[in-house]
Amino acid sequence: MANTFPPKLTVLEKLDLIPANISLVATAIYAAITGIFRGQKGAKSYMKHINYAVIRKMLQRLSTRQNQATNPSTSGAYEIFARQNKIEAQTVQLNYGGLGHWLGNKDAKNVLVYYHGGGFAISAGTAYFQVLKGIMEELNAAGKDIAIFVLTYTLAPHALYPTQVKQAVEALRHVIQAGHDPSNVVIGGDSAGGNLTLAVLSHISHPHKDIKPLEISCPLAGAFTIAPWVSFSQDFPSVKENALKDIIMPELAERWSSSYLAGQETDNYNQPLLAPAEWWKDIKARDLLIVAGSDEILLSCIEEFVEKLKSVLPNVTYIVGQDEPHVAPFIYLMLGDKSTTQQDSGLRTWLSSRL
Repeated sequence: MANTFPPKLTVLEKLDLIPANISLVATAIYAAITGIFRGQKGAKSYMKHINYAVIRKMLQRLSTRQNQATNPSTSGAYEIFARQNKIEAQTVQLNYGGLGHWLGNKDAKNVLVYYHGGGFAISAGTAYFQVLKGIMEELNAAGKDIAIFVLTYTLAPHALYPTQVKQAVEALRHVIQAGHDPSNVVIGGDSAGGNLTLAVLSHISHPHKDIKPLEISCPLAGAFTIAPWVSFSQDFPSVKENALKDIIMPELAERWSSSYLAGQETDNYNQPLLAPAEWWKDIKARDLLIVAGSDEILLSCIEEFVEKLKSVLPNVTYIVGQDEPHVAPFIYLMLGDKSTTQQDSGLRTWLSSRL
């Protein structure tokens, strides 16, 4: 990653963390009081209503620099996770600055290449690796023989679009060049990682002018996205309808997308919803899965994207977790809730049937 990461906070930025933390306590108290009268506007669970309000406030109140400086990088979280679980860390240096981290036996028959979310600005925490490890262990117990390859890509603003897409392509290229047949490879990701998943699929079929083409001998086994960030526009019904039910807010999405693009034009690779239906007609994946939560602000644009896909592809599965927020499998675990989400259950079932 760029040598500017993680950023070093100034004295003022460090001091600002004190009122920032106080604001989180105030938000929790306010949400606890008003949550009693939330009705249908808030999360179904009272405690989750409070937790989501605190998460929204934290993400909004802390600057990107503060967030990055106070949390481990994705590669750092992987190393922490490996130590906690007493497993060997297997990290690969990829072209263009990315890092790949193996979970399981890298010589397994099947491989899932995973791209994490976080608005291109936030790293993946240990909860990501915990969820992915659980999926891998369940599939292996069912005889699927799978390993997972997680990409650390350079966060914005330390690198800008299309660097992250280039790094995502290189992660898949590495796995295929290591001898894994594309028919045994699945790619997937959540939120911004779902955006990258779709960008990789686009690049394989329609090579990006600034990225080395990736030719594969046959279609991938499949591709999935959890709450894919398919549009940077806030002009969708669910943005307002789910504003108090979700963990992210429109202002935050605008900040992150602006940082990622840095004034560059939008296109079919960075905003998948912009691409016409015909663009997706020849994607190189046997099956597609789109997962969303009924309570997330991205729901409307995801549904529009799914309709576009289904108009040209017969192999699209769409699952909506009722009363669940954005990227629920990871958020629940981060909050200490180990119950299985509908999104997680749907993903596991889909993966098991495709491998």
